[in-house]
Amino acid sequence: MPSILRQLSSAVGDRTNAANHSVATACLSDPQLLNQIAHGLLGEDDRVAGDCAEVMTQTAAEAPEYVIPYVDALISLLDHPFTRARWEAAHALAEIAGFVPDILRPKQALLQDILRTDRSIIVRDYTVDIVASLAGNSPADAAWTYPILLGCLSRWEGRHAGHALPGLGRVAELLPEHRGEIYRLTAELVDHPRGAVRKAARRLVKALGQA
Repeated sequence: MPSILRQLSSAVGDRTNAANHSVATACLSDPQLLNQIAHGLLGEDDRVAGDCAEVMTQTAAEAPEYVIPYVDALISLLDHPFTRARWEAAHALAEIAGFVPDILRPKQALLQDILRTDRSIIVRDYTVDIVASLAGNSPADAAWTYPILLGCLSRWEGRHAGHALPGLGRVAELLPEHRGEIYRLTAELVDHPRGAVRKAARRLVKALGQA
């Protein structure tokens, strides 16, 4: 096992994941260490894969450019049997999605399948974040993400609507012909029972009303 992997939370028995934070800090100082983390992503130990995906997430939050070379490895984890590995991989991809649209665009079917079938709320949340980020890349990307984001307003009882709304705001900017429909659908959510959805809806209604 590469040396940096021995410092991960699962290796040292850390239940707080503080060890993973320390590893991520080390990777920010020495990005070459991410080669070892990528090795762990694709290994047979599920807990190590989850830890490595978390390190990628934490690194991407500070320096997305360091994680971009490992995007294919992260995509390969989206159907991992270990739920934590899937959600951390999706989280890391959400952090870098705007930088790698050409790589993620061909994964439309995979992303939609996750949103339809994955049993993890967290995995689905971050997958919506990926799509929402891609929506702001170009008019073409806004066009293919638009129906997916619309579906997220109602699928799973609207649980992911708060994550979809920022993406719909980006669609409205790039494809103004959809602004009216987005405004109408968003206005219907301002009294949603979920606080996060209400907050996102009110913010977007205000932004669209002022535009």
